[in-house]
Amino acid sequence: MATPTRVLIVDDDPSLADLMANQLSELREGFSIRVETNPNDALDAVDTGNIDCVLSDYHMPEMDGLELLRYVREMEHGIPFILFTSRGSEEIASEAVSEGVTDYFRKRRGTEQWEVLANRIENSAARYRAERAVQRREAALHDLARTVIDSVSTPVEELLELGRETLDVEYGALVQGEGANAEILVESVDGSVPYPTADGPTLVDDLDDLTVDGGSVVTGTADGDGNGDGEEFSAYIGSTIYVGDRRYGTLCFCDRTEREGFSEWERTFVELLGDWLGHELTGEWARDRDEAVRSARSRIERVREAIDESDDETAREELDAIAELLDQDPPSATAVSIELS
Repeated sequence: MATPTRVLIVDDDPSLADLMANQLSELREGFSIRVETNPNDALDAVDTGNIDCVLSDYHMPEMDGLELLRYVREMEHGIPFILFTSRGSEEIASEAVSEGVTDYFRKRRGTEQWEVLANRIENSAARYRAERAVQRREAALHDLARTVIDSVSTPVEELLELGRETLDVEYGALVQGEGANAEILVESVDGSVPYPTADGPTLVDDLDDLTVDGGSVVTGTADGDGNGDGEEFSAYIGSTIYVGDRRYGTLCFCDRTEREGFSEWERTFVELLGDWLGHELTGEWARDRDEAVRSARSRIERVREAIDESDDETAREELDAIAELLDQDPPSATAVSIELS
């Protein structure tokens, strides 16, 4: 299911606004249209960040279309803004262009105008969403680079939060083990999730068979929200974490919102997060092993002394201690508070 194009229509005349919304909806099933008759309410809608194009009348008593355009440009500079009027003039058109209007549309009689308007909305919204996607990618990579390079220490929670914000999902977690044996080591939860997630994310039944997209990334999306109570995640993406050559766990992100899937870039980004976390955990494990090797070497001297003194019991105790030092598994609970350097 493709993501709808979210259009905001602003007109102080409710009947005209509804007419326009109905005409555009009939022409484009992919339009999700919101109507506001008060410009201040329209600004609140833009402020939510859930609008792809603003379509505004010029002649409104409380705030005309140009004033609304100025406020919108201060809030979100790149959002498409189409100004329409039934009594247009060169002066209004010129001022609208200088204020950064995306398009200027003069209402005419006939049905052809609606197709033209629908095309303009569709094209400008597509460009805007593409530009925002590029900006979001650049910002995510910048934040990741800052996290990797500039931070002296970075909790895993911050890494999960970065992933959640980049993917625009509700839930992220570092999970060790699978199925009934899964253990949530660290999690990052959007405050809007209405139920506890301490036992891990609950997925809809359709996600039992997750798809491997290549490399170590697994994704799954489902239509609907499971049993209809809205308390199951219908979108999942996870990257396998390896410490050394051992499988350690999964870095996963989930959401209840229906989505078409995860893009190649999003899969690559999650894989990058997983690889980096695995690298850091491997480094942490390697440092612990180095310390263990140093301790084992010091115990070897004790073994030699015990053998010289024919103290078999002490020699066996020291050898057992050395074996334990050299047989350490990858960290298990340390990930809860690990600092990534």
